Amino acid sequence: MGIERAVVFRFHRDPLVARARVRLLRRLNPGVPVYGLFGGAGGVRGAAFRLAGGPLLGLDALYTSRHSGAWNWKNGDLVLLDWYRDVGRRLSFDVLHLVEWDLLLADSLERIYAGVPPDAVGLTAWTPQSDVGDDWRWLGGREEAREWRRLLTRARADLGYDGTPYACLGIGPCFPRAFLDDYAAADPPDLGNDELRYPLFAQLLGYSVVDTGFRHGWHSPGEDRYFNATGQNISPDVVAAELARPEGRRAFHPVRVPLRGLRPPVPGPQTVAPPRERR
Repeated sequence: MGIERAVVFRFHRDPLVARARVRLLRRLNPGVPVYGLFGGAGGVRGAAFRLAGGPLLGLDALYTSRHSGAWNWKNGDLVLLDWYRDVGRRLSFDVLHLVEWDLLLADSLERIYAGVPPDAVGLTAWTPQSDVGDDWRWLGGREEAREWRRLLTRARADLGYDGTPYACLGIGPCFPRAFLDDYAAADPPDLGNDELRYPLFAQLLGYSVVDTGFRHGWHSPGEDRYFNATGQNISPDVVAAELARPEGRRAFHPVRVPLRGLRPPVPGPQTVAPPRERR
């Protein structure tokens, strides 16, 4: 019996790009439900986007965050937990994939996440914080660093945490259902951000973490042309060149154009970094 997967598709802008991503997800993953999570701003524009989002994007359902756009951006994990408590716990799935609107996954979820066991948490660029450096906003910013110290102190004092802190890029994570149950029950505070809390609570809750391999190393400037979190748009030519290679990449971020006429992926394994696992 195969793994039952589901997608939470998070979006807040560019409906045409979002619609193209949903269509591609459906084409490459027949039968996998795609649930929308709107985390954008309020106001007239936001209301119009929310109302049109379900029919326009072709989603199975649409959930709207109760929080501001800025809070949602910082706390993607907490928004996902809101969705899970209100909606997701009643749905059927084994593994949940959180897919951002500008993440291009050009192969099936089963193939792209083949290196992540169904009982493990899949995180991108999963890296010891000592290797990340203090130039990263969430560790080096004055307020951000203060929040992280508070969270780490609480984890050590109240939960007995004595592990090595890690960071990740909050792009393309996947979670076993049991982790979402436990994470929701833990009720994490909005200290730090999702890219710090995901690895911390995976450790606290006793779940193995496996790197998705979407980006091969945190400090790897050559990777930026394929996958980055700096906002540097990925060239359609780069995407086309990789899809033409049987063992080329199939995950790209950010891709903020629809890429109409995208060719089906060439059969072949997703090129990933060697899986790294730790409890």
